[in-house]
Amino acid sequence: MYLDAQLLFSDAQAVTAAAGSDNTIDLTAVRDIGTGEPLYIVVVVDVAFTDGSSDSTLTVALEGDSTTTFTPDATRDLFTFAALSAAGTVRYSPLVPGGAPEQYRYIRLKYTPANGNLTTGSLTAFITRDIQKWAAYNDAITIS
Repeated sequence: MYLDAQLLFSDAQAVTAAAGSDNTIDLTAVRDIGTGEPLYIVVVVDVAFTDGSSDSTLTVALEGDSTTTFTPDATRDLFTFAALSAAGTVRYSPLVPGGAPEQYRYIRLKYTPANGNLTTGSLTAFITRDIQKWAAYNDAITIS
């Protein structure tokens, strides 16, 4: 999987409370990101998420804004991690060319825990065009 440092939202960012990603991406030169070739947001759990009662969740959302203040102008929920998500857990979400919030100048990820407090956990998140989802399966052919 190809990883560009300019498309990195979080690099082993600790997340135990609501927070924006460490990095924002400025789309000054390219607005309709993902047009012409599919692009994906990838979020990887680096350190397993834990909490006292094992019922917390962590929602990851993409935010877009016309300024770096992030009020934000648009938000789209991507996915939710369950409590006790193991290290190595990976989630993917496609970018929508010209869609909100991808149409704004600045984009970032917003991490929001629910149902209790997370005590540990960290994420690495980025945009890439090559995701590692290949898997081998049995061919389901029976020869008699």
